[in-house]
Amino acid sequence: MSIQVTCPNGHLLHVKDVYAGKVGLCPLCKAQIQIPNPQESELTEEAIMGFLGPPRRVGAAVVSDGPAVWESRSAAPAPPKKSCSKCNREILAETHICPYCHTYIAGVSDF
Repeated sequence: MSIQVTCPNGHLLHVKDVYAGKVGLCPLCKAQIQIPNPQESELTEEAIMGFLGPPRRVGAAVVSDGPAVWESRSAAPAPPKKSCSKCNREILAETHICPYCHTYIAGVSDF
């Protein structure tokens, strides 16, 4: 097997496993390359949890006899919608031209 390494200048190299953990030179541009050790580069579950940080709670907890259940809070109410008179697709109420069939659907009440 080989270790895939990219030098600082972007050259993609394949290095033998025996050179893991050592410093070498790129054969194309002579830049120094730190060759990673595959065993050290694997992420553990603890390392991933360290990146993510402590758990965050969204909403309010509802306490019952069983485990806590979280209620979600919606950020904003959904905008009002209406139906296009030609293609019957649902569109935003403030729209005057249907984005699907391009029919002008503004009524007198829109003015």
